[in-house]
Amino acid sequence: MDIAFWNERWGRGQTGFHQHHINPYLGYYYGEKGPPLEKRSELKVFVPLCGKSRDLWWLQQNGYETLGVECSELAVEQFFTEQQLNYSKMNTERHVSYKSGKLEILLGDFFTLQADDIGNITDIFDRASLIALPKEMRREYVNKVTELQKPGTRTLLITLAYPENEMDGPPFSVSEKEVNELYCDKFKIEKLAAKNILEDEPRFKDKGLTTLMETAYKLTKNT
Repeated sequence: MDIAFWNERWGRGQTGFHQHHINPYLGYYYGEKGPPLEKRSELKVFVPLCGKSRDLWWLQQNGYETLGVECSELAVEQFFTEQQLNYSKMNTERHVSYKSGKLEILLGDFFTLQADDIGNITDIFDRASLIALPKEMRREYVNKVTELQKPGTRTLLITLAYPENEMDGPPFSVSEKEVNELYCDKFKIEKLAAKNILEDEPRFKDKGLTTLMETAYKLTKNT
């Protein structure tokens, strides 16, 4: 599952993972339960494998400095078009930077990112990154995203879990056990919420799933 795979999915419009609404966990933990508006400019939220997620727009609109990384040029350009944002475009050493105010998307390979590409991030929002990758790539992803963080960095991680014999991903099933195995060495893990969302997701029910557990975690990088 490489960049060519995702570019093909975007080119064919096979983007069922894209959500047209703001993620409710993001709205709650960074909105209603988030810091006061005047403090949000001090935070920089990183969204890996961001696609054209409207969550980026929401974060910027709510006062956060926002950085995404995405491998599909089509997804990046659709994001700025759909959100009606003017942007500047500049080649960097490893990526192409699209920037509009305090919002930036880096076009390129997430796995080539270096700490100086993303600056001093304070928070990470992972709704569709870990679950987008097959099991054999998830450890590599966690190692890379860990490498990019400083101690104290917070992550809001959203996972899905379902009987793996009932559907082939993506999105892939990631159990609570696997989350703990992947992150326990270098992170404090807090389980924030868990809910069976199958009745709210008819496209997954139509594929034969009998349960679809969505779980939100707060991860904090150890000192």
